[in-house]
Amino acid sequence: MASDKMKSLDLGLPGVITLYEAQDGALTIIDGQHRVGMMTILNEKIKDSDEGTNLEQVIVEVFPHLPSSKATHANDVFTEINKAESVKLVDMPGIAKMTDRRIINECAMQLRDAYPDMFKPSQRCRSPHLNIDNLRDAIFAAGVLKRHNIKSQKALVDWVMEKNLDMKGRFEKSAPPNVSAIALKKAKKFDFYLGLDLGWLYL
Repeated sequence: MASDKMKSLDLGLPGVITLYEAQDGALTIIDGQHRVGMMTILNEKIKDSDEGTNLEQVIVEVFPHLPSSKATHANDVFTEINKAESVKLVDMPGIAKMTDRRIINECAMQLRDAYPDMFKPSQRCRSPHLNIDNLRDAIFAAGVLKRHNIKSQKALVDWVMEKNLDMKGRFEKSAPPNVSAIALKKAKKFDFYLGLDLGWLYL
């Protein structure tokens, strides 16, 4: 990680390092430990290099202990930070074409609207459910549009629903042992099998 960063020192160190300030003024790193560790290594490397660096331009946020703070304040801050969902590959600038992202987004929203009982807001949802952001990212990462020459939302929805039928036939014949009976029962109830196994993305 540090070796890669040596190639782009002029960009500084993107990201935020989060600190917790205790009542006595002591600082503890809550988030960003790896970046701090990399900075330590880079400082040693830069001493023996003519490369310039913007490592002093680091964003740091500090959560101070307040009179009203609970004893678990630091842990609460850490938990809140880690609840945040990561940015998906499909949403990162310069990764997906705007037209491809639009097709994928509209398809995912149509599926969620058609099968609301099978979608959950949490990205950590369990089978047979899907999360719309996980689905969008999975479709993009699998290269579905390129591999199947899909150029429209309708074409993608048709392809996905065809895979749903394939999955239905597969699971009606025999369910793999890793699929729970409860998950399969719900998939059958709502006629939506895509969340049982994401292997359909690569067929």
